[in-house]
Amino acid sequence: MRRAVRHGQKVIAGALLGALAFLGFLWARADFDAAYLWRVLRHRESSTGDYRWKASAPVAAAPVPTRWPEAPACPAVAAAFAGDADAADLGAYLTGGGTLALVVIRDGAIACEWYGNGGARERPAAAFSVSKTVVALLLARAVAAHQLTGLDEPITARVPALLGRDPRFAAITLAELVDMRSGIAFEEEAEFPWVDQDSALVYYASDLAQTIVDKPRIASAPGPFVYNDYAPNLTGLALERATGASLAAGPMQALWTELGAEAPAAWSVDAHGYAWHESGLVVTARDLARVGELMLTGGLVGARPVAPAAYLARSFEPAGRAPATTFGATTLGYRNGWWVFGDNLVAMGRYGQIMVVAPAARTVIVRLGLDGHAETNVALAQRLLRVADRLQPR
Repeated sequence: MRRAVRHGQKVIAGALLGALAFLGFLWARADFDAAYLWRVLRHRESSTGDYRWKASAPVAAAPVPTRWPEAPACPAVAAAFAGDADAADLGAYLTGGGTLALVVIRDGAIACEWYGNGGARERPAAAFSVSKTVVALLLARAVAAHQLTGLDEPITARVPALLGRDPRFAAITLAELVDMRSGIAFEEEAEFPWVDQDSALVYYASDLAQTIVDKPRIASAPGPFVYNDYAPNLTGLALERATGASLAAGPMQALWTELGAEAPAAWSVDAHGYAWHESGLVVTARDLARVGELMLTGGLVGARPVAPAAYLARSFEPAGRAPATTFGATTLGYRNGWWVFGDNLVAMGRYGQIMVVAPAARTVIVRLGLDGHAETNVALAQRLLRVADRLQPR
């Protein structure tokens, strides 16, 4: 009996030592940042609810909101969705697919909006990588305001510490960062041991501004398309240093005021107040649609210029239609923070956060949703573009 007890104690002690050794290994790979290690191990995969546990910086609604005109046409929108057999019952399709909000803008007016699964008109939701599109617009506004010399400015002009790590960073311009052609390596899928993978290093960082200086690696000279989360955060660091203000309090608040946003927004930030520029925007569908509408109005809100003409021209220029990457059988371009589907622009964020801009149809559609549903971002974008096309008079 005593021998069995001693054997059991040795097994338990061995297991504990093994567990401690494993945790020590992970801790070392996490640069001895216990808080970061805990976040990675606790949360692992991102979620549309992460903004609730991350700190955030507020973005106030406009002092004088611009109300959307309304031209109700939900039956026509439902009929356009019903062109796809699996969306014949629009409410069932949206509910079953985890949609929080759907807003359809036609000719500058709300044609239809729908909320469910806990979503509501005044309730913001996580936009994930749609944040990248907004950051590209904020960068263009800073260039137009002469706070930056131009998109051809090298990132090292604002973040010289990168030169100490690798002199090749001097070849990377802001344009190449917003086009995802910087030559910076990035692994989107996290594998064991998780904590030293690019996606986790960014998304769970304790000090994001320091992480994006210390961790990026050069894979090639600028040119090849590599979608990555270091790029928008480096862009954001240049923007912060050029404007002398944090993202939410400075550039984003100014944009929100000029757009006439009806509801407050927020931007998730780390413990130092630095924004997750790649994924941190928390916003209502109605106000996000205002960003898309700028692409159809020449950058104007009423008579007020909000998006620079150069930004619109660059977003729509033919260079963006060049193949950047392929998802399944769908080849997409990428330009200025926008995915390019033919003549249409699409902002896409993880878990079905989609904003489509269809110029020929004079339509913007925003869809925000929950994680845990099967329809891919590309499939959702294609569906919404079909809906926009079907809404056109024949």
